[in-house]
Amino acid sequence: MIPSPSLTALLALLALSLPLLATLIPTASGSIADQAIRRTFAPRFFNATNLDACKAIEAAIDRTATPVSTLEYFGGFNYLLSTGRYISSAANTPTCVFIPTTPKDLASAVKIIGQKRVSFAVSSGRHASNAGFSSTTGVEISLKGFQHVTLSQDKSYVDVGSGNIWDNVYAALEGSGYNIVGGRVTGVGVGGFITGGGGFSWKTNQYGLTIDTLLQADLVTPSGKVQSVTAASDPDLFWAIKGGGNRFGVIYNFRLKSVPQVAQVWGGLRTYTQDQLDNVVQATYDFAVHNKDPKAQVIPTINHVLGQPGVSLLAFYDGPTPPADVFAAFNKPGFNTFTSDWKTRSFGDLVRSSPSNATAGQRGAFHSVTFKSYSIPILQQIVNQTRYYGSEQPFHSGVFTSYDVEPFLPNYAAGTNKGGAWPHDQSPLPLNIYFTWLNPLDDAFWAKEIKKTAALLRAQAVKEGQNLDDVYLYPNYAIAGTSSNKVYGPQSAQRLRTLRKKYDPKNVMGLTTYFEF
Repeated sequence: MIPSPSLTALLALLALSLPLLATLIPTASGSIADQAIRRTFAPRFFNATNLDACKAIEAAIDRTATPVSTLEYFGGFNYLLSTGRYISSAANTPTCVFIPTTPKDLASAVKIIGQKRVSFAVSSGRHASNAGFSSTTGVEISLKGFQHVTLSQDKSYVDVGSGNIWDNVYAALEGSGYNIVGGRVTGVGVGGFITGGGGFSWKTNQYGLTIDTLLQADLVTPSGKVQSVTAASDPDLFWAIKGGGNRFGVIYNFRLKSVPQVAQVWGGLRTYTQDQLDNVVQATYDFAVHNKDPKAQVIPTINHVLGQPGVSLLAFYDGPTPPADVFAAFNKPGFNTFTSDWKTRSFGDLVRSSPSNATAGQRGAFHSVTFKSYSIPILQQIVNQTRYYGSEQPFHSGVFTSYDVEPFLPNYAAGTNKGGAWPHDQSPLPLNIYFTWLNPLDDAFWAKEIKKTAALLRAQAVKEGQNLDDVYLYPNYAIAGTSSNKVYGPQSAQRLRTLRKKYDPKNVMGLTTYFEF
């Protein structure tokens, strides 16, 4: 999902994105104007049941809290800020947006939603690609009222509000000597990143997924009870929320194990012109096969932007200077770069430097393939697929076609896997496929094609002898409608179904949208 390398194409891409992003900026600024707008528009556009739920939630707000929770209807300042999406086709128009600032108010909202049986969604960073996963036409609960980041006095853990984006978390921890295992690129929300699969990180080779570092979750259960959950207090629920999505309550705080962080790391973005594709393919394979350093990681992205093929490489080393041999595969003679931002910097600066927001505001979809290893034929097939779908862009309003290769160490889960709803004991290697386009009439075409390309790449791996029956699609990448067996595997999916009946007998969380267990 990292655009590259043609500057002209990137500027054109930004020119297309900015007008869409501009629609998220409200024209009314004062609180009086906001109130006038919401009072004017609220009764006219939305159904009575949803409006009734919104009004009940608003009436239940604890006005003595500081800061006070807010609820806004169409046209309000916070409504507009809360309803924009990284991928515009994932958006819905909610009846109201509720921004709780206390667990008590959050619990009241969940109770009212359950009683009135209205559709709802929970949003954090609003980075989900699937419509309905964090958006709704009913009540949207925005968790941005929970944006605390607190390092414990003994430095052993960090309490992180689920309304944060990872950029803010890293900024808060900078200079402390500690960090947590979290997101790799700018703009990604904490809440869905953890619950929706488990969280791949720049530190995964060293510490596993983010869910492997989860010590406690504070949440509102489907019945509206405020509860703290640990592996000791409720092992079944703790297991389920580690990758089980939005099906077991609304989490407002994650307590994550802290890990040491040096003041300076090394890395950034390097881009290449299309004539370097073969070199990047070979270098990626060499790195995947020969790298043994858990502090080193790369994300090569093979893409097509507005008709221009290219390739980029995000590199990371958890130290100020990598050993000379670690990234040697990408520094061979004749390996020409277009731009390079590889340098020593803070961890937060490295994350913020990724240009992943360049495609924000367009229609789009993620999907995935999970491998056990990357081969030259698989990588070459990715190049071929990128070229093919790049050639389709002019006929279907396509803008961006991207394949993110993620070559973690082959045994990254060994010694770090603490279990969870999303099985990762086999150290699966995800491929993130990302298509964007402009015209809603092309939604069906690209949804069909992104599934087709994923199936073709999986077939290539199976043809080479990879047994992929025990590795599953990363939930944060998988497209809506993917079967639970393909996302969680038969055993985990069955356990999730059983636990849903135990913890949510009235199916309150079924009023949201997610993969069906």
